[in-house]
Amino acid sequence: MVYIGRQKAKLKLYGFIINMEKNNMEVKRICQWCGKPFIAKKTTTNYCSHQCASQGYKHRMKERRIELRELQELIEVKSKLDHQDYFTFAQAAQLMGVSRQYIYKLVKEDKLRASRISARMSIIRRADIELMLKTRPYERRRVKDDLDITEYYTAEQISEKYKVSQKWIWAYTRENNIPKIRIRQFNYYSKKHIDAAFAKYEVDSDLTEWYTPEEIEKNYGMTRVAIRSQVYRNNIPSKKEHGQIFYSKLHFDLSKCSEQESKAEYYTVKEAMEKFKLSRDSVYGILQFHQINREKKGRFVRFLKVEFDKVMGVRK
Repeated sequence: MVYIGRQKAKLKLYGFIINMEKNNMEVKRICQWCGKPFIAKKTTTNYCSHQCASQGYKHRMKERRIELRELQELIEVKSKLDHQDYFTFAQAAQLMGVSRQYIYKLVKEDKLRASRISARMSIIRRADIELMLKTRPYERRRVKDDLDITEYYTAEQISEKYKVSQKWIWAYTRENNIPKIRIRQFNYYSKKHIDAAFAKYEVDSDLTEWYTPEEIEKNYGMTRVAIRSQVYRNNIPSKKEHGQIFYSKLHFDLSKCSEQESKAEYYTVKEAMEKFKLSRDSVYGILQFHQINREKKGRFVRFLKVEFDKVMGVRK
């Protein structure tokens, strides 16, 4: 009995100490009304003063009254709409519990039929709303186990196979309406359509050496604009991997060699003007009078040096 009495005394003392600690507890809080920091003595205190607590209570009551009023108005509107057979877009949105923009979207996609009465008035029949709901029943999404995954790519698989970024995949598939399905937060893209889309970008597998634009700038002293022009004029194969463009080394070197050879065999109009001290009109006049064949190479007109030198030799 003495032992039990001592234990009770200890428990009472322990409870007294806990109560003392609770009473002396300090909690840093932010006032939910004025936003100022304050020291609270309870974890449930939300306001720094009686004035803020009173203002907060009034605000909560005001919001509650507004919610009740809006709910009452909505009930009244729906009760009126229940006896109507024709609705404006706004009324149809209220009846279905969606936004007016969503009703416009349904009409635009031909999922919901609407009739235009005048330039500023369109209506929707109740029968058309019910028909839309009847002809488009809820369909359960196919789970991953029911789907033949071999017919689809993930974004990671496309990125790894075709060396493109996932951001590019998202933009390209959206712009070109590539069929896709979404299962548990993952997108799966049609393998048939993806392979067909990238088929036009395939390059010869025998090409193993490639230039970057930086390497061409260093080797040939060309600007980026000149490089793109050279590639376009000579139909040089190119490829893109992870946002980096590459040009066929073999084809680019050959195009530059052929240019150097053609320079040794042909004059441009400007070169003929500088060499023979002629005006532009004089050069074109000689070409036309002596019927010298000329061809357009990119932005330049060129002609054989042998034929032009022969004419100029006769004149001398």
